[in-house]
Amino acid sequence: MYSVEALLDTALELFMELASDNLPEHEITLFNDAFNSRGLLAETEPSEEWEADVGFAVNDADYAEVWVGLGNPQQEYEHLFARMLLSRRIDEKFCHIEWLPQ
Repeated sequence: MYSVEALLDTALELFMELASDNLPEHEITLFNDAFNSRGLLAETEPSEEWEADVGFAVNDADYAEVWVGLGNPQQEYEHLFARMLLSRRIDEKFCHIEWLPQ
């Protein structure tokens, strides 16, 4: 199983690799301008909504949801660039991304 640090590193790496193909240019600019000062990257329990998107039951023992966004001074998300579902298992390469979730 991935450690939380490794999971977050993997999520950010995948986000950076895929963002230019999936986000509008103004969102890329916002990310580049603000992520170093206001960026938030956090793991959370997977939402029940993922099952409809990926077609199988998602449990928090095997999968993690990671949010990539910008926060306010209270460390609350103000803008979400992506919600990502990643496998916690090192031997399973799985990632599903919802870009600009509401």
